Amino acid sequence: LPFSENEKTGIKIYRVQGSEIRRRDYPHKTELPHKHNYYEMCFFTGGSGEHEIDFVSRPIVAPSIHFIRPGQVHLIRRGDDYKGYLVIFSEEFYNLRFQNLEIIPGYPLVTRLEDGPILKLGKEQFDEFFQLVKNIEKELETKDADSEEIIVSYLKIFFLKLRQNFSKLVNAQNQPVGTIQSKVYEFNQLVDRYYGQINQVKEYAEIMGESPVQLNRIIKSVTGKTASDLIIERLILEAKRLLLFSDLSNKEVAYRLNYEDPSYFARIFRKKTGFTPSAFRAKMKDNYS
Repeated sequence: LPFSENEKTGIKIYRVQGSEIRRRDYPHKTELPHKHNYYEMCFFTGGSGEHEIDFVSRPIVAPSIHFIRPGQVHLIRRGDDYKGYLVIFSEEFYNLRFQNLEIIPGYPLVTRLEDGPILKLGKEQFDEFFQLVKNIEKELETKDADSEEIIVSYLKIFFLKLRQNFSKLVNAQNQPVGTIQSKVYEFNQLVDRYYGQINQVKEYAEIMGESPVQLNRIIKSVTGKTASDLIIERLILEAKRLLLFSDLSNKEVAYRLNYEDPSYFARIFRKKTGFTPSAFRAKMKDNYS
């Protein structure tokens, strides 16, 4: 969804009722999995449906907020009774106005929560978030000299409340806090940044100033998986995205992910997914034909 050069703010809000977006400038309506180059917060205020995020499907239970980062694959199947808002903002806007503010700290760890990157809301939480969205929407329509700063202030509160609530979920599900948790966050962020360049635990350990043995011990204490497991999971996720969205051959996908032996990559992919790369691609095309 492009933000035109004459738009001062890189944020938009769309109302949704049933299966329809209630603004004419919304550029696409699709029944296919897709990904964006911007952040999207789906604020479901009523109704039902299904939301598929990175090949995992979860029911839409209102009220709730579903958080989508740039590059994630998702598909919303809205029920006729669905209503809510889509709050979207560009990476440039976020990086410029919210430097060093992580909306959800250690995001890859949050995706392993029972509901993934989904925040189910009680009445008090819903009222808080709903009022903030209404205030942002009002300022977007006002467009006076102070509107952008007011929008940024409301958004910062929104992001901080989102972070606060997700942090409670992490703690409630017995995730360690403090230094150990921060190390896992750091590792996940490094993997998310370098997965196509670095595949070895020892290289990540060197960047973090840890021994491979100690890094594995820390990662396993929090996730129940080894550091190598998490690296492979991230590579498999990216492989799925490439197989679905690109015309790259299986060999080219393997090379893109820094595997010099495509047959070895294919064996790993099959072990983790139950499909060969070709079979997975065919299955996806069949599912969404």
